Amino acid sequence: MSFFSSVVTKLWFTILMIVTTVLIILSIVLSLFFRNYSLDITERQLEKEVSRVENVILSNHSLTSQETYLAAEENLIIYSNGQVITGDQSTAENIYEEIINSDSAENTFIFRDEDNHELMVKVSDLSRYFNEDTAIIMFSDLDALNQSFFTVLMIILISAITLFLITTFFAFFLISRITKPLIALKNSAFSTATGEYNNLKVTSRDEIGELTLAFNKMNDNIKSTISELTHEKNLRENVFSSLTNGILYLNTNAELIYSNQAGLNYYSLFEENEQNGYFSSLIKVVARDNRPHLERLDIDDMHLQLAMSPVESNEEQSGVTVLIWDITDEINTEKMRSEFISNVSHELKTPMVMLSGYSEALLDDIVTDPEEVKEMVSIIKDESDRMNKLVNELLVIARMDSDEVLYDIVDQDFKPLLDKLRHRFDYELKEKETKLLFDVEDGPIIFPHDADKMNQVLTNLLDNAIRYTKANDTITISAKQNSENHVTIKLSDTGTGIKRENIKHIFDRFYKVDEARTRGKHGTGLGLYIVKNIIEKHGGEISVESDFGKGTTFIITMPKTRRD
Repeated sequence: MSFFSSVVTKLWFTILMIVTTVLIILSIVLSLFFRNYSLDITERQLEKEVSRVENVILSNHSLTSQETYLAAEENLIIYSNGQVITGDQSTAENIYEEIINSDSAENTFIFRDEDNHELMVKVSDLSRYFNEDTAIIMFSDLDALNQSFFTVLMIILISAITLFLITTFFAFFLISRITKPLIALKNSAFSTATGEYNNLKVTSRDEIGELTLAFNKMNDNIKSTISELTHEKNLRENVFSSLTNGILYLNTNAELIYSNQAGLNYYSLFEENEQNGYFSSLIKVVARDNRPHLERLDIDDMHLQLAMSPVESNEEQSGVTVLIWDITDEINTEKMRSEFISNVSHELKTPMVMLSGYSEALLDDIVTDPEEVKEMVSIIKDESDRMNKLVNELLVIARMDSDEVLYDIVDQDFKPLLDKLRHRFDYELKEKETKLLFDVEDGPIIFPHDADKMNQVLTNLLDNAIRYTKANDTITISAKQNSENHVTIKLSDTGTGIKRENIKHIFDRFYKVDEARTRGKHGTGLGLYIVKNIIEKHGGEISVESDFGKGTTFIITMPKTRRD
């Protein structure tokens, strides 16, 4: 242990700092008080002298009659009409210059003359008693006062050094009295750490002696319990060494004894969600029945599987180990698979029933009117097209999920896609009496994209917009390079809009809004899911804003640099 890290050194340094701080503060206060007191005495003395000289001058109301008397006065200067009547000419000029250059109007001030003497000056203006500008100036040399002040400082400094030496002497005197038993305690503590339990001899009855007694008792306790700690350590290592998921070890009263970090996180989760009471009851049941038990806990969107096993030690029940693993992904996958099968079955059932019903009606000659036959055939074709579209979209989704879709993403102009889109939907827009407007900036809009995939995105979005608008509604497509890094594409319509609570689900598989996306309009609920997948594969983002009853805007943000 270094000298600077010892307890005695720290104690000595603390005492020294306290004494030094107090001495410095006291020295400053006393010094300032002494100087201010001395300056105040000097100033009052100057005031008395100035008053005396004023009385002499004003009693005769003449300067010339008293010139001989006044000339004998020390440290006196009399100005009259710009001339020095009495006093040292050089000192008078210095004082006069100081008065002229000073910004303050005080009649008492301190300054240094050309010989670097510090002077206190008292000025009395007598111009109001004479026809000329007249002033009396008394000054006092402060060198003697400053010398006294320096002497006080030296006394304080010598006292501080003396106190420093005395403090140092007593501090180092304490070293042998304090550090010797402390060093013995330190060495014995290191011996205990290596497994050697040595008791120390108590040499005093002070706090250090009590510390030595406590240390000896601690040594005895450690020695008697070390075998128990070793046994419990080996037990925990055997139970938990081969497990990687959340691990808990609880006693028969369901009190937590040991856990790894994952197990501790799960245990905290039980407490936060008020599942701890149920969990404790399970532990007690397993401990009582002495049989393993499997349990599943569902907390919010998390699904946990618990495997509880009783643990015996020395043929006695000692507790229960709990292995916890998160099966949320498995549950969600199974749920998604079931929902997918249900949705596909549901979507295929209606067109299959319609195809079967109308086909039977035609085959059995139930409908013979040519117009009705034509209408049924048209319905059969529409439902067939719908089934074909659904199957194709399911195939696309399957390929997307397995990353089998290839993308040809290259830097190219986006505007040709918009021209193709206009021609493709021209007839349908005229038939629906819906306006299609373009708000595209001049010049090419070049960014990396797969033209076929982006065409599929725009086709899906525009098809939706046409489907959910009515006559005289407007659809607007805009494309702008809003920065050096991104291109923003917007498709807005003035159609039916989407309710706020439905917006967060519109990119889900098979999701349809009841009020607007009904089966009568032939939506599959897969188009927007495919759109979002394609945009994300390009490294972009898609969002939607909608005001129910007023219209919807889809916003696509695409990067201008390719992302691997």
